[in-house]
Amino acid sequence: MKTSLKIFLKFCLLAFLLFITPLSLSIQAAFSQVNFNFFTQNQKINPIDISTFNVMDMVKKENIPPREVDIDKQDDVEPIDPVIGPSKSIYLYSTHQKENYKDKNTVLEASHLLAEFLRQKGFEVIVEERDFTSELNALNLNYNQSYRISRNAINDAMVKHGGFDLLIDFHRDSIPRNSAFIEANGKSYAKMMIVLGGLSDHFLEIQKKAVTLLDKTNAQVHGIMKNILVREAYYNQDIHENMLLIEVGGDESMYEEVTNSVEILANAIDEMMR
Repeated sequence: MKTSLKIFLKFCLLAFLLFITPLSLSIQAAFSQVNFNFFTQNQKINPIDISTFNVMDMVKKENIPPREVDIDKQDDVEPIDPVIGPSKSIYLYSTHQKENYKDKNTVLEASHLLAEFLRQKGFEVIVEERDFTSELNALNLNYNQSYRISRNAINDAMVKHGGFDLLIDFHRDSIPRNSAFIEANGKSYAKMMIVLGGLSDHFLEIQKKAVTLLDKTNAQVHGIMKNILVREAYYNQDIHENMLLIEVGGDESMYEEVTNSVEILANAIDEMMR
């Protein structure tokens, strides 16, 4: 009985093995036909740019405009070269025509004297003769508005004469006597100074001319021309790039001193424009 049972059990195990082996092979074959690339082929994977994680690569490059440099030292400005050509024309005027010296001569008279020295050197010189004081009164303007009157005169003169190579607003200073003169070569000279309007668009061009004139003037009498003074103003220098405001002497200056200085100034202008 026991022997028959063992034989039966072995027969059942053998039958089971014969059945299960083909089934396992079929399952394996089926799985082998499955395309596991399906999952990767149908995924949209965006590539990652690792450079975006680089701090150095992320630095933003900007165009930096050049720094504007203010010229506040006249030593930094190169003098202009002399102007070579035919006879030059010069316009002389005095915004404050009534400014006078100690012996009552006025800046208008001194500008006529400068004109004579310049004409002797071959320049064509126009001296403005309009009465600025009368025009101020006629327009109910005060003394501080004198530059409006001289501006009208400048524009009219430029239209009438077709322009000028140099325009000079002739003034005198108001300073103590000991600051107004210098002695040299056995003479007494009225000290001079060039004043620039720092607000003018022509400031740099005018500054170059001013430095040139200062150098050529002091080369004749050292110290006769003071350092250039720049003020936050226009002084009508926005009209033309060849316009200078020059103060000759002060209210305590004698006219003889002014005469001596004007001759030196004329020589310097001649050298600058030759």
